[in-house]
Amino acid sequence: MTLHRFAFLLLLPIAAFFHTAPLSAAPSVEHVSDSLYNELAHATSPQDSVGILCNLYDLLQRRLPAGLADMVVETARRANDPRTALEIIRYQANLNIRNDSALVALGELARTFPSGDERKETTAFISMVRNMHMARYADEETRKDRLDELLENVTLDPPHDLYEHIVQLHGVCMMLSHDTSGELLDSYMDSLGILVRKLPISANAIRNTYYVHAATIYSANNPRKSINADREVLGEIKRLREFYRAKGRVYRSYDANLYIIYSRLLSNFSILDELSVRGYYDKAMRYARTDSAAARTYGAFPSPDIYLAMYRKDYAKALPLIKGCIDSKVAAPRRMQLLKYMIECAEGLGDKETLAEASRQYIGLLEEKMRNSTHSAFRELQTACAIYEMRNYYGELQMAQKESQASLQKHIIIVSSVVLVILVVLVVVLFRLYRRNKRMAVDLISTNERLMSESENLKRSRAESIRARDLAQKANNLKSDFIKNMSYEVKTPLQAINEYAHLIADCASGEGKKHLEQYANLLDLNSELLSTIVNDVLKLSEIESSPMSIQAQVVNARALCEATLKSVARRVHPGVTLKMDDSRGRVDLFTDPLRVQQILNNLLTNAAKFTSSGSIELSYALVEDETKVQFSVTDTGIGINPDNREKIFERFVKLDRDTQGAGLGLTISRLIAGQLGGTLTLDTAYTGGARFVLVIPKS
Repeated sequence: MTLHRFAFLLLLPIAAFFHTAPLSAAPSVEHVSDSLYNELAHATSPQDSVGILCNLYDLLQRRLPAGLADMVVETARRANDPRTALEIIRYQANLNIRNDSALVALGELARTFPSGDERKETTAFISMVRNMHMARYADEETRKDRLDELLENVTLDPPHDLYEHIVQLHGVCMMLSHDTSGELLDSYMDSLGILVRKLPISANAIRNTYYVHAATIYSANNPRKSINADREVLGEIKRLREFYRAKGRVYRSYDANLYIIYSRLLSNFSILDELSVRGYYDKAMRYARTDSAAARTYGAFPSPDIYLAMYRKDYAKALPLIKGCIDSKVAAPRRMQLLKYMIECAEGLGDKETLAEASRQYIGLLEEKMRNSTHSAFRELQTACAIYEMRNYYGELQMAQKESQASLQKHIIIVSSVVLVILVVLVVVLFRLYRRNKRMAVDLISTNERLMSESENLKRSRAESIRARDLAQKANNLKSDFIKNMSYEVKTPLQAINEYAHLIADCASGEGKKHLEQYANLLDLNSELLSTIVNDVLKLSEIESSPMSIQAQVVNARALCEATLKSVARRVHPGVTLKMDDSRGRVDLFTDPLRVQQILNNLLTNAAKFTSSGSIELSYALVEDETKVQFSVTDTGIGINPDNREKIFERFVKLDRDTQGAGLGLTISRLIAGQLGGTLTLDTAYTGGARFVLVIPKS
């Protein structure tokens, strides 16, 4: 195979993927591109932009603006459309077949996308383009080393991954196609075709590449396989056209590729019928008229006209066409075939001068082909020998492996014999253990019967415990209901006593009224005390029976403290100062103000109860990186022994039995603090009286 023909072979797969828009007059393309750029400027999302950019790419691919491909890839990535992005990467690989470093960069870019068949196809396709690059541009020694490496891989240790196997086998075919076109190459092409047909239906890039290669390689000595491969390409193009038109890719055209395919099909006219020849010719000429690239190719090498004239043996028409294009670069891969046609035409027309000149050139090419064929045959023989040596080496390895397996089996037999003896001993031991276990099983049955009896007793005890628990729960519920009923029943008489006492005092006059008001106030105070005790018992019952309702809102700490101080001012002994430390400034928190006020009210009431002189101070401050608010109630009263710092929070605990109250205020306050997500503690470091500290979250 000549270098020119090999170059033509490698360029055809690239053309199979160079799907370009039909290029009409330049102003028309510019007008459409300007319209698309204007539409792109008004796109509001990556999803809207991807379709517009793809249409621009299809329209301008023959004169692609710098950066447009990168823009399409990145926009498709942002639109979560990896299929379009990877498609553009494959097209860029076609454009950069001469630049291996660019192909490496494109492969790395493809691997940044999510894994899947689309990414596998793209990375494999780029590797196949690199195979074509090496086959076309690398020196002979490099190609030989690469071929030896690939042959060793596919012969001795073929990859398990389908895509990697295809890449390696494609590399073998590309390296072989540079030096030979014999049965060895056809054999590997057939093997590659079997693998390609196992690919998913979406892997059209790899399939198209294979079938275009196959059509070109088989055209030299197996025209029927060449025709079948071209028909496969036509089917792939039809599927792609339908797919992209459904996606709105209206500027995507395959006319230049179809011209090449139908021209190549027409070159096999010797085994075609009249209907096929005429159909292929008409289609090739239609694309030559509608596509500028096809028109340029047709102008330099009118192959459809030549093939049709030769099929019809219209030598008078064929000979001038052949003479006009035989020296063009486009026709260089077909030069020997054209010389053969020229000889046939000259003989048919009796043109001895042309016959002599064509025969001379044809003989020269034949001599060159014979030299190349000798080299190709030698290279193919070398390759076949290398394959034979590899397989022979592989056979020797397998033989050595079998000998190793035989030796291993011998050792296994010896070890198995030893193990058998050990097993016999174990059987004897196990038999004795079995007899012993049988005796133990009898004992176990009797033990199990005793356990069953004890289990029944435990079940009865558990049932009795459950009944007792239910009775206790019922009693507790009755207790709670009783407390609630009693609290409501007590409140009404107390309120009536207070109102009637003040009514009696209001009805009196003079000195007697003063004494009656004192008695009424005394009744009022004791009624309030009794009401407080009843309320504490009721609150404790409510907290224990069900979760508290927390109504959180934004609260100003200072306003909360001022309201609480006003509510307890009348409980303070004469001469005791009730004050608030508001030096901290404004502090806002998000909590239930009624629950916080309830806690502070209990603390201030206790402080007023046990402080006969001095002062009672309420303060607030931000603590723990300003995430919590601390309230402090400090008095100069009798104080609390540090040993009782936890005992005072127990229910019904009174350190001084002569004081009023039921001993529930601190218990209820701590429970409420816990519901608010905070804590209530006694500051034992303070010795000037008592100090209680409430800490709750700021929000």
